[in-house]
Amino acid sequence: MNPEKWAEIQKLQKGTHFMSRLHKPFEDFIVYLLYDLKWVSADHVSLITYVFAGFTAYLFATGSLVPALILAVIVGVLDGVDGKIARLRKKPTLIGKLEHSFDMAYEQAWYASYTWWAWKYSGNDLYFALGLLWLILDSLVRHVYNVTWLATGKSLKYQKGAAQVITKIDGRRSVYVLHMILWYVIGKPLLAIWTILIHCASTVVAYIFLGFKAIKETTTLPF
Repeated sequence: MNPEKWAEIQKLQKGTHFMSRLHKPFEDFIVYLLYDLKWVSADHVSLITYVFAGFTAYLFATGSLVPALILAVIVGVLDGVDGKIARLRKKPTLIGKLEHSFDMAYEQAWYASYTWWAWKYSGNDLYFALGLLWLILDSLVRHVYNVTWLATGKSLKYQKGAAQVITKIDGRRSVYVLHMILWYVIGKPLLAIWTILIHCASTVVAYIFLGFKAIKETTTLPF
């Protein structure tokens, strides 16, 4: 392994969430393998990621949980690779401009397909309702985060105080996949929706509080 290349790759990390730290060694290794393949761009990695993500949604919906979860982890790692490749190459990326929108599309597809599986598998309409609530709360999390960013010019993870801690442990796709994996290993995959909802709802409450706080501190309200 070339130490100079590896040292340069270590400077590419942006994610601060604990799941980003878990993914980092795998992301860095893939980036190292792609380092000299100049023709491989961030957009190429993004396209592969979205193909895998779409297939993951299908696997969740059909109840093939083991391959779905394995592929979900791979997608989580590749999702960090494209950004690192873009920063490494120092070249503009077209897909990266709308990355968050595309990410939201496949993530919501995962949640919907997991909900579909839980509903069909259990035969209980409660899981359909819980899944809808999950989608609603996750959408609210994203919206509060983005509006706070637009209003203050700074994302919550770069705000001072509690925001820096909460954004490292908040509910998001990679964490929800971890919930699914843990409950599947225990043998109670349906319970993942319950703990995911708790994590997601807690994130909503925290983000609303932090969002109001950040906006109040950085803007002048007309009242």
